[in-house]
Amino acid sequence: MELACAGILACRPSSASGQAESGMVSGRQGNSGQPIGAGVGAGCRACLRSGTVSRQAGGALPLVLSLLALVSLLVLSSSRQLESVGRQADNAEDRQRAETQARQALLGAEQWVWRLDRRLALAAADPDKLYGEGRLFPPSCDGAEGKGLCEPREPPHRRRVNDQDLLHPCGNSREYALSPGGPQTGCPQRVRGGAFGWWNPRYVVELIDPRFGDAARDRLYRITVRAWGRQPQNAVTLQSWYRVGEEADEGRRLDWREVEE
Repeated sequence: MELACAGILACRPSSASGQAESGMVSGRQGNSGQPIGAGVGAGCRACLRSGTVSRQAGGALPLVLSLLALVSLLVLSSSRQLESVGRQADNAEDRQRAETQARQALLGAEQWVWRLDRRLALAAADPDKLYGEGRLFPPSCDGAEGKGLCEPREPPHRRRVNDQDLLHPCGNSREYALSPGGPQTGCPQRVRGGAFGWWNPRYVVELIDPRFGDAARDRLYRITVRAWGRQPQNAVTLQSWYRVGEEADEGRRLDWREVEE
């Protein structure tokens, strides 16, 4: 006779009659000579043990899933942090590129101012005839010598002319040609990029004092330069005060600074 344990409840006697029946069954012997009740008890004990293991396995599953979810969140957070660090490093490198170009452009602009001062013999020029529209330093920054020579007014890095930022590639500033390129044709919506940055550096020159110094024989210029990295938001603006006199073979930089936007 074969007996099957259908569940834990099947191993429990539900009444006195069940106990009696169990006793009667346990008194009978099977073909093997062992009491039938002994086989039933062993089967029920096996069922109890398997039920306990199943409950333990079922309780461990949520814990394992929680640990897997936690590990996934940690991996995702780490990858995002690495991406953020990478972007910060790229921006720092790009800004360093912009600063290097701005320094180079500032030096080149100062040399250009010295040559302009000598060529136009500004030491002998009448100061009243240097400023105004159509003259060397007009308010629009686009005069007799082209763009980039400005009558001193508000700070150049905040100045707008014809609804355009003065130091923008499309503004009335001069280009310092680090890389060759033609004029902008899609201003101001589209700017054609340069080889070393978003665009070549731009600068403006203001004649702050045409009679500078104790003897009132020198000229004091303010030169403002802006350069960009690969991205337009990585811009660096430098400004210097440059003195040109009769006694100096070259002009002399009196001071310089980085201008905060």
